[in-house]
Amino acid sequence: MMIITNNPKFISYTNYEVNYIDTDYLGILKEGRDYIHKNYELLTHPLYGSVKPYETVYRTLVLKKSEGIPFDSIRLIEESILTAEKFYEMNKNFKWTEDILEDFKVIDKDLIDNALERI
Repeated sequence: MMIITNNPKFISYTNYEVNYIDTDYLGILKEGRDYIHKNYELLTHPLYGSVKPYETVYRTLVLKKSEGIPFDSIRLIEESILTAEKFYEMNKNFKWTEDILEDFKVIDKDLIDNALERI
């Protein structure tokens, strides 16, 4: 399995291939799309949890190599990118405090950790 993230809390994970990218929320979705076009399948929803694209700056995706073209993942990531782009303007220049950014990291990590336990 592969983790694509902009959340530094995942860098130390050794049981997974971690692709940490210093980018924004939308950048992670687009990087995920690039992997999906290389036959990776989404294992987590790109808009998981009740955290809206304008309510956080961190996003993490879990994918696995697929035997064929993952059409459902292609559709899902494209729809998620469109949704995120609608909301992106709401927070792209917002200056979050360090405490809030830390909370965002913890929420993202907890959601993915819970998903990894079930995968």
